[in-house]
Amino acid sequence: MRDIDYRHYLLIWASSRKKHAFNSILGTCTGPVGQSPGKIEEDDRQEIHLFGHNLLASVGWIQFLAAIVLRSLLLLKHMASVQIHNVSHITISPSPAHGKDPLLLLPLSFFDAIWITLPPIQRLLLFPGATPDLHSLKSSLSTSLPLLYSLAGKLTYLPATGDIAVACSPDDHVTFIEAKSDGDFIRLASDEIHDVDSFLRLVPELDDPHPTLDTRVLPAPVMAVQVTKFESGGFAVGVAVHHSMVDGRGLWQFIEAWATACREAEKSEVSAVIHDRTVIRHHPRGDEIARRILKMMAPELPINLSLKHKNQIISEKLNIEEGRSELMRRTFTISRDMIQSIKQRANEVGNLQHSTFTVLSSLTWISLIKTKTIEDANEETILGFIMDCRTRLNPPLKDNYLGNCLKLCCAKAKVMELVGNAGLSKACTRIKEQIDESSKDVLGGCEDWVGEIKRNAKSVNVLIAGSSSFRAYEIDFGVGCPSRTELVSMNHEGQVVLVGGRKQGEIQMSVCLSTSHMEEFTKEFSRELCV
Repeated sequence: MRDIDYRHYLLIWASSRKKHAFNSILGTCTGPVGQSPGKIEEDDRQEIHLFGHNLLASVGWIQFLAAIVLRSLLLLKHMASVQIHNVSHITISPSPAHGKDPLLLLPLSFFDAIWITLPPIQRLLLFPGATPDLHSLKSSLSTSLPLLYSLAGKLTYLPATGDIAVACSPDDHVTFIEAKSDGDFIRLASDEIHDVDSFLRLVPELDDPHPTLDTRVLPAPVMAVQVTKFESGGFAVGVAVHHSMVDGRGLWQFIEAWATACREAEKSEVSAVIHDRTVIRHHPRGDEIARRILKMMAPELPINLSLKHKNQIISEKLNIEEGRSELMRRTFTISRDMIQSIKQRANEVGNLQHSTFTVLSSLTWISLIKTKTIEDANEETILGFIMDCRTRLNPPLKDNYLGNCLKLCCAKAKVMELVGNAGLSKACTRIKEQIDESSKDVLGGCEDWVGEIKRNAKSVNVLIAGSSSFRAYEIDFGVGCPSRTELVSMNHEGQVVLVGGRKQGEIQMSVCLSTSHMEEFTKEFSRELCV
């Protein structure tokens, strides 16, 4: 039997206050802080169970709470620190798009308005090489911003019309944070399980939190960046951007432009982008719909938060530690060969040629349903996915459109359809049908998009975002490509994010699930991949 520090596992159990979390820890777990013991052998498992149950049965709540406090102190002792040592503002010159005009207002479209109260997109990239010269990072950011000027603007409420617009002026800036960390870069860059607390310290926040409610009041900044140098080597680039300004494609467009400007210096030119939301004239009442969505999402403007959202935030703040312990994020890498194998299995029935997105989404959907062992075979399950509408509009938008152009789609199937022998084929068919239907009438029902989202929110088992076309591992600031990149703002059960993988044809899939489900999902998904 291996030498195990039982106190560590007991303290984790105590702090979780839930037996299912303890059972998950006994599977694939993180051992003493900063180390990974891997799988616990069966004899160890039984002894730890007995040890834990006997001890908690023999102590009162005072000792129980003391264990929680002790575990918190241990975590604080070993937690990697990130120290901010400089905050600067990267200013831009007036863009040719608005010349010397003192102010340019870009009202949000109805595609943007849906995201107005959501937390910012927080994207992290970890690079193993030496940190680029900070002057180069700053100057290249400044060089990139004139043609990406709306990202340096401020979200502003216009009470006369009820619109929210991005206010752009010559003195706009992006906050640039410089920091140092004594954390273990290699562990952060290689562990499949996300160290969420450490990741959060490596990405910036956008707004100044209210002492109690963390409310965001307009006007508000659109974007901030953070560069963190690790004492052990390597560096991190963190970007936070308001989701009402860009979607995933727009974010990667910015990161690629900044990295290219840093890598190639004076040789590079930032490609022109389209900021103006008036190019979306595909619905005759688009402006009216945008205002209606804003009223539904944020009825207390310029406070950019609904009353329901305020109460939710209060609740989350009171239970933040418990909430984090209940959700786990894990990254999976799917090779080209695995994808081809899944496609062959899916295409065996009906002679249909399913896309990479369709087969991977289907496999994820099926694996999660099997993980949750839903007893009612007739229960309806929902896979939600975010569809990029740029090329599906008539006329289509150009690829260089910087704003949001996304739509939620929901594929539905009964449990018995997914867990049967033909489950993969049926799941693929349901997703393909939803893609085809949504593509034929992209703006159909857009007046009720918010209502549809609310009706389906609690029923969606899986929500897939991102794209394997995002070349996340080709970003290069002049010192090589990242060893890891993750979306830090993964906060919901069943959330899945896709980007292109490290190798040609690979896909990186990051999954957020409850701690009680992640281990079984990992087994089920791996088993389905290897069938």
